[in-house]
Amino acid sequence: MPVSNFTAKLLEMEDAIIEDLHTTNSEVHIFFSLKRKPHTCPHCHTVTEKVHDYRLSILKDLPIMSKKTFLHYRKRHYHCPCCNKHFYESFRLLPKHCRITTRLAFYSIHLLRDRQSIRAVAELLGISDSSVFRRMQDVRFPKPSHLPKVLSIDEFRGNAGGQKFQAILTDADKHKLFDILPSRSQVSLMQYLQDFPNKKEVRYFVTDMNKIYRDLASEYFPDATIVVDKFHVIRYVTWALENVRKRVQKLLHPDKRKYFKRSRKLLLTHKYKLNKEGLQALEIMLLHSQDLATAYHLKELFYDFMDSSTRAEAAKKLRFFILAAQASELKEFHACLTMLGNWSKYILNAFDCSYTNGYTEGTNNAIKVIKRNAFGYRNFENFRNRIFLSLT
Repeated sequence: MPVSNFTAKLLEMEDAIIEDLHTTNSEVHIFFSLKRKPHTCPHCHTVTEKVHDYRLSILKDLPIMSKKTFLHYRKRHYHCPCCNKHFYESFRLLPKHCRITTRLAFYSIHLLRDRQSIRAVAELLGISDSSVFRRMQDVRFPKPSHLPKVLSIDEFRGNAGGQKFQAILTDADKHKLFDILPSRSQVSLMQYLQDFPNKKEVRYFVTDMNKIYRDLASEYFPDATIVVDKFHVIRYVTWALENVRKRVQKLLHPDKRKYFKRSRKLLLTHKYKLNKEGLQALEIMLLHSQDLATAYHLKELFYDFMDSSTRAEAAKKLRFFILAAQASELKEFHACLTMLGNWSKYILNAFDCSYTNGYTEGTNNAIKVIKRNAFGYRNFENFRNRIFLSLT
């Protein structure tokens, strides 16, 4: 096989005639033209072989052996004898009005899936930021047609499209990203959900303690079980304990204040997870305040509730915790008690199934990385595209 034919086959350009090839330490330059063949005029559809002239185009292609690759393409400019117009020959690796090959464009999209920034991909491939950005805009992720059986919802701070917060929907059963919405507002969510034909097929709706989401589920998914992710509930108890610690801490000597602040993890850790030294340090902290000791005891009761294996066991332990918190009369636990009064039914639903917002929260963290790498996105559609490229 002639060397030129072998090179063309290696480059998957069997219809090309390789005329020359130059290499340097960092670059590969391939000079070629296409085999001559009849072309159909795009204006009048007449078949012609008449060449008007040749134009030289320098294209960027996939790197070869980590070297930047340039294709020097001697492009035919055809003349149509019927309509007297000119047109260029077609080349499958070159989209219209582009100076990078289709495979380089696809490779740039592949690199974006690895959560690299647009600038990092551009520098790696030796093309402009705008070229990578345009390739990203060429990819479209349409709205899904059917809702999943287990729908999870949350929000994240995206600051895109003029909205501070965006909503994220995931399939909590299959652990897949479902969609990203431009706003978390009730109107925006209602407009999005109303057109789905299978709303009655949603069996579980997993959420945090957001009244908008609960009302939305009650209206659009009347047959679904609303599940409040129980790990969102823990924060109310830990916040209450932390507020008691801060109140007690203010009354202490400055040296002891620093010790309390540095040792706050002892209060938040489940007691059975502490070693001997940790238990002794905890005992000293609790001796400084009866309120702090009471708050710590309430936190341990709530952790025990969280470890329940059945709904019946959880309901019993939750009632005991509520009675103990009411009896303590600690003002820091009032918000926690109010929350439990409004949401305990949905919190207990979490003990009847294995679905949580864990995957959704993990996806939110991945989105934060994407946003940070790009220094933010102003355009929501570009932001949504970038998220889907990286996470699906």
